[in-house]
Amino acid sequence: MMDLQTLKYFQYVAKYKNITRAAKKFYISQSTLSRHIMSLEKELGVELFRRSNKQIHLTKAGKVLEKECDLFIKHMETIIDNVQIADKGNEGAFRITAPGILCDVLADAIFTVKKKYPKIKFIFEAYDFDEISASIQYDVYDLGFTYDFSAGDTEGLERIEIGSDSFSLAVSSKLFDNPTIDSIPEIVRKLPLILPSYTEPPFMKIIIHELKTFADLKLLETTYVNTTESAMLEVSLGLGYSIVPTSLTKSKNALSNIAYINLDKFSAKGTIIMLFKKSYSSEILKEFVKIIQDLSPTIKTDTNLK
Repeated sequence: MMDLQTLKYFQYVAKYKNITRAAKKFYISQSTLSRHIMSLEKELGVELFRRSNKQIHLTKAGKVLEKECDLFIKHMETIIDNVQIADKGNEGAFRITAPGILCDVLADAIFTVKKKYPKIKFIFEAYDFDEISASIQYDVYDLGFTYDFSAGDTEGLERIEIGSDSFSLAVSSKLFDNPTIDSIPEIVRKLPLILPSYTEPPFMKIIIHELKTFADLKLLETTYVNTTESAMLEVSLGLGYSIVPTSLTKSKNALSNIAYINLDKFSAKGTIIMLFKKSYSSEILKEFVKIIQDLSPTIKTDTNLK
């Protein structure tokens, strides 16, 4: 029977495209990891990887499993966590997700609700902003904060605007030490703009237009990669520059060799939104949303939680 650990093995083999590297991640032998992958393929009745000349590549079936795997693992871990929380005598958990601290009043809201519901365990986890809508729909999280341009399918979800954010240009600090707005022409002439292949929101077209105008260029060289994480990795390696919401620059500090230039003078802005299920009846959720609304008077919403 398919188990969480085997799915995690698959997840990292798919990520690294390398059995040796994935095995080191879990401190197990390559042969042990290979047996788990072959067992998973046998159980599903499909080939997940094609192997040739010591290289492995995802099959079409493997790509489908890779796309759904992370959310499935998180959902199963949520169920297990809920069971363990209940066993300890607590009333449950309230899960919040965001790509970073996008909402200034989040800490105040958590503190206030914790005082009223002391037996509730609050869990805050960072997640890719383009996956947050799905994670709410599949009940992995109760409440999420993300950007309007990355919300994707929000059918059945309530969207509440809680503020706006500017964008920043990210570039390797090894190439440009302490860059400023005046460094932009040199950056965009020397390096390609690196973007996730799925990123084509209207704000990006505005930013690209303004970058071209700023640098007096007719065209910008652009490179597309598979994920936002890959884009930032390439930036850190000096292979190009990218555009990120300014609020997220604080959560990107793990990549210490990236410098940021705030584009707050540019006209493009991103809207920060709060997401939760319309059908949700949790008193804690209602209390939490009400506190966020009270602390953020500029919030725009069609919701009337009673």
